[in-house]
Amino acid sequence: MADLVASTQRGIYFRRSSLKQGLAYGVFADGKQSAYWEEPMTIAGIEHDSTALGHRVRDLRGLAGMSMRDLASRAGVSAGYISQIENGQANPSLAVIRLIAQSFGVTWLELFQPAPVRGRVLRRQDRPRLFSDGDLAHFGISQPPIGNVEVLVTEYEPGQGAGDETYTHGNSQEICLVIRGSLEFTVDGDTFTLNAGDSIEYRTSVPHRVTNVGEDAAEAVWVVTPPSVPVSRTAPTGD
Repeated sequence: MADLVASTQRGIYFRRSSLKQGLAYGVFADGKQSAYWEEPMTIAGIEHDSTALGHRVRDLRGLAGMSMRDLASRAGVSAGYISQIENGQANPSLAVIRLIAQSFGVTWLELFQPAPVRGRVLRRQDRPRLFSDGDLAHFGISQPPIGNVEVLVTEYEPGQGAGDETYTHGNSQEICLVIRGSLEFTVDGDTFTLNAGDSIEYRTSVPHRVTNVGEDAAEAVWVVTPPSVPVSRTAPTGD
């Protein structure tokens, strides 16, 4: 049962005793419900606990394998300021909040949500399209924040492919599992034809390319660790 905290012109606030950090809910005249914190710090109309924000930033930074100095450089602030945020001692601006979120590959609103404690399901129709190149479509499987591994699914129309005799990217371990169709790989001058169920592994510092040599569309799962190609995520396209 929620306890009444306050009644104001903005709304009626209730606390759920089962939730930590004094989280309260505001119920407004239009029937909508929003989350607020008893001891608020306001950013663009959202009130939250700075300690909870700090814990979330620290958790995401750990998942991303990022140092305070790295995060500070991306957010345009000092490492000391990042430390203050993580320890609940700073009141970051919305601009800094957005840059921190962008560094983790999440929306800024996700910084105010608790870290998931159970498995996260990604439905096929909800896969984010990362980028497209001609008749190739690349979709993200690993969900942000991206840590030490990136998993993609790529769909190839007949005759389409990627890379060439000189194409490399970083020095990561890359594994490709063909799940539909036939793909031809050329890795450092050696050529292999893979069918559904076959896989190949190599270092991304070695020249490589892939081509759909079948008559039908092909699909493959790519695993890259650590991620060596930054990608721009867009909204899910659906099927």
